[in-house]
Amino acid sequence: MEIKPEETTPHNPVVKATPEVGSEVIIPNAETKIVSQKEYDDLTKRATVSSQNFERVKKLEAEKAELESQLDLKDNVVLSEIDDETITKLRSDISSIQGELDRTKVIEKYPVLKEIWSEVEKFRKDPENRGMSIQTAAKAFIIENNLSDTPRLGLEKTTGGSKVPVSTGMTSEEVAKLRTNDYEKYRLMLKNGQIKMS
Repeated sequence: MEIKPEETTPHNPVVKATPEVGSEVIIPNAETKIVSQKEYDDLTKRATVSSQNFERVKKLEAEKAELESQLDLKDNVVLSEIDDETITKLRSDISSIQGELDRTKVIEKYPVLKEIWSEVEKFRKDPENRGMSIQTAAKAFIIENNLSDTPRLGLEKTTGGSKVPVSTGMTSEEVAKLRTNDYEKYRLMLKNGQIKMS
């Protein structure tokens, strides 16, 4: 089956500002979409920041892998030949790189935290928040400080009409008397729904 060139659509369409349009930008894809210059600039900025973050994460992951390979004992290195100070330093380096990698991932997911990261660190050091993963702490910080763009939804409103209990025609004293004097009749009426408890 041959695919005609006009039937194919690019997976990542190129967005270009057209000077003829002025303050609008046309994004060519399956359907033509017109966006404002501000939206175009915002998309361009996000793409640049995302690309920089991706490169930084890749670099940190490479450094982490290199340090872990230095610690790997499969390279015919006997543990006794490595001094404790070197092992401690390597573990410290791996831990700091892992922390920076986690921080970068959180900031990439929640960009609002980039400028106030020191406050997030204070929040994580609070005794009530110790033991939280960095992702959980970031979410909790955002919620606690109302930094989320999307409002939180509460519980759904109840439906189903009024919940007023149906009267049985018996007073509570009569029900109590029936229960003590004729328990089988009381149980049967209760089972059949003839006595409503409120």
